[in-house]
Amino acid sequence: MKKKVLILSVGGTIASVKTENGFKPGLTAESLIEHIPQLEKIANIDARDIKSIPIIDSSNMQPEYWAAMARDVFEALPNYEGIVITHGTDTLAYTSSMLSFMLQGLSKPIIITGAMKSIVEPGTDAKRNLIGSVSFACEDNGGIYVVFNDKIMKGCRVCKMKSQKFDAFCSVNCQDVGCINSEGEVTYNTNTQKMVSPEETTLDDKLDPNIFLLKLIPGTHPEVIDKLLELGYKGIIIESFGCGGVPFIGRNLLPGIKKLIERGVAVVIASQAIYDGVNLTRYEVGRRALDLGVIPTYDMTKEATVTKLMWVLGHTNDLNEVKKMMLTNYCGELSVS
Repeated sequence: MKKKVLILSVGGTIASVKTENGFKPGLTAESLIEHIPQLEKIANIDARDIKSIPIIDSSNMQPEYWAAMARDVFEALPNYEGIVITHGTDTLAYTSSMLSFMLQGLSKPIIITGAMKSIVEPGTDAKRNLIGSVSFACEDNGGIYVVFNDKIMKGCRVCKMKSQKFDAFCSVNCQDVGCINSEGEVTYNTNTQKMVSPEETTLDDKLDPNIFLLKLIPGTHPEVIDKLLELGYKGIIIESFGCGGVPFIGRNLLPGIKKLIERGVAVVIASQAIYDGVNLTRYEVGRRALDLGVIPTYDMTKEATVTKLMWVLGHTNDLNEVKKMMLTNYCGELSVS
């Protein structure tokens, strides 16, 4: 017996049409599935656009839309065995990470997918990604996942690594969950287990988007940090060098970081390197920052770090609690705690 799957659309390249100003989202969820009649052989499909969110290019994604998306999914869950969200690729990894924090205890699969070419273009990857996503939505495997280019990845571990090629997404510091072939058959990787949570699914859509991501370069002026304090940000993520190096010779950034923390601003140290993560105890340039009270990200992705800090600050402004929550592994986003 075929399972019942809901497809929700929020726009993106997969739903784009060509205009005189370039491609822009214009197809509804119902229009998308009309291009792939074989989906009805896999599951009983319902399709609609996400409530209270316009059809957008994902570069226009806003944090408030994540909360609306999570609420829509949560309300729909009792009526379906799985849900697929079609999304633009540019901020897809941010969305999949945030939904991983907002929706926990899942006993059903929620899949986010998209395409590098519109479903109306020749040679599109949209049909391949949607067929794979709907097939995986029929699996008994709870959680937030990204299905793209035949790969199945945990939503909180995904990064977009390429801007145009079909294999745009990678799972960072975590193996893929598995892969899926053109027939919709799923192969799980070694040590990957199906996850069906015994807990009740919860919706926790509180967030505070008042954060800033600062990427360091050699020569970053300390005054930049003072300006961020003036702007009233509640959290600052510093993309530092290597294992978490923050310069303290010449243009010394440490006094500004100390001032931020003393004023109650959460300062999180991430790495500009995609893989391996942060180790602030290895070098002096990391230890000096750690001694000030910064919060290391360890092996979380940039996208998971950004969305997690927003989500955490939606719950508390107490720096001790912020640190405790940032270092808690909620959905597999963190290997070290």
